[in-house]
Amino acid sequence: MGEVLMTVLTCEQWCIVLDPVGSDGKNQYGIRQLRKGECSFFLQPGEKLEAPGIQPIYVLGQEEALLLRAQEKFVDEFEGKQVERTPGDRWMIHGPCDYVPVVEVAVVEKRRAIPLDENEGICKLVSLCE
Repeated sequence: MGEVLMTVLTCEQWCIVLDPVGSDGKNQYGIRQLRKGECSFFLQPGEKLEAPGIQPIYVLGQEEALLLRAQEKFVDEFEGKQVERTPGDRWMIHGPCDYVPVVEVAVVEKRRAIPLDENEGICKLVSLCE
């Protein structure tokens, strides 16, 4: 017996619950379940939030993109067509849009376009002292 706090998600938040309780009342070990707001719930015995817990949705502007990586095999709806993703596949989703990653996907990084003129470039400085 113990005190359990209610988990509340706003319309701009999401989280992943580990080992969720199924319709039969038993924990589904090894399963990850996406829950996105607006909702509130109590974690049942054996359930826990995946670190880092409650996350804000990704809001991408016109010049932003997310680099994604598949962690499991699944079928994705990408630009209006069905795409089969296998573990390790990487792709980008471009803004403007709101994005909540499904449980089979990891967000590698958020990228922003760097506008360059015709005569400009980007160079990376490397230290020779390392």
